[in-house]
Amino acid sequence: MTRLRFTLLALFVLAAGPAFAQATIAGDWILSVTSPQGTNSTKVTFTQDGEKVSGLFKGPAGELPFTGTLIGSDLSFKFTIQVQGMPLDITLTGKLEGETLSGKADFGGFAEGDWKGKRDTAESTPTTPAPSTTTESTPSTASSGAVVAAGKWDVVVKTPGGDLPASATLTEEAGKISGTFGSQMGEVPVTGTVEGKAMKLTLVAQTPQGNMTVMMTGDIDGDSIVNGKAEIAGLGQMEWSAKRARQ
Repeated sequence: MTRLRFTLLALFVLAAGPAFAQATIAGDWILSVTSPQGTNSTKVTFTQDGEKVSGLFKGPAGELPFTGTLIGSDLSFKFTIQVQGMPLDITLTGKLEGETLSGKADFGGFAEGDWKGKRDTAESTPTTPAPSTTTESTPSTASSGAVVAAGKWDVVVKTPGGDLPASATLTEEAGKISGTFGSQMGEVPVTGTVEGKAMKLTLVAQTPQGNMTVMMTGDIDGDSIVNGKAEIAGLGQMEWSAKRARQ
């Protein structure tokens, strides 16, 4: 009788096995992530090995790898982006429910957001090309006693991860500034104004999660820029300074 009960229990477990099978996430998905900069949709390809998942974000800025886990229907994965040369870890946690995903996003402890996804059934998903970053500039040399923003500057941004070197090549006309701002991520256009010694610059950094606006202020002091403050959308304020590059 005991053997019969054991056999029936074993048959029940085997029959019930498929109900507890690991959820499947492998394949192409469209993820929409809401960050402090707004909502951006990206095509994502998941691969799966048991409870381990990995994959790639695919967007105008290229492919970005990630790793994580899928335990039952609980999904967690993390990736790292560069924000003007500074690494920022982004962690997404959520639930897999059939052909949909949803959850919370943590932006390196600086901010939080929501995200959702659906399985991509289309053969291809068009992407928006990145805007051109080519800007002509004509550096000039500061004249004695004059406040001149135009020229090439060696920039240092103080980040939580250390000093970030960058460069700016600026032109100036009637108090309006234009040019380029370069870092480890490449060059982006910059615009701004100068009034007296006070300079204001605005640039948009391109990241896999969308555009990130950076507003920079500082005072021109001869061949230096001092009292610099950089307001990075969603990440807070950082200090920066610059010196005019030697020709």
